[in-house]
Amino acid sequence: MDMKPFALAVRLLLFNDAGEVLLLKRSRSSKTNPRTWELPGGKIDPGEQFDTALRREIHEETGLVVHLDHAAGTAEQEVPAWHVVHLVMTGSIESGTFRISEEHEAFRWVETSKIKNLELADWFREYYEKTLAVSGTGRMV
Repeated sequence: MDMKPFALAVRLLLFNDAGEVLLLKRSRSSKTNPRTWELPGGKIDPGEQFDTALRREIHEETGLVVHLDHAAGTAEQEVPAWHVVHLVMTGSIESGTFRISEEHEAFRWVETSKIKNLELADWFREYYEKTLAVSGTGRMV
């Protein structure tokens, strides 16, 4: 049995007015899951509250200031030194001008039904497959 320590990452499920989800494509130089699509977010710094970390990560990666609504699920990922648990939250844009960070090479707003057609980060594929339920508006619930 693997005894790696656990780490917590936070992610945001952000919809636009058309019901599409914001996805970011990791850069080719990423240590894990290079050139794959995932939700914005990242690691929590030591002593940082998870909601503060998520808002910080979103601002660093997208330039947006967001409001967090509620928990939307979890996924797990094995990396060489850690067993990472991804906490996914939903939220909305409060303000900011969109731009992507150097950690990513592209962004896309994607209909939930078309996410499965992209090359997804391993943890995001798990989240997508276990939590996707399509309502009449096409939103993940």
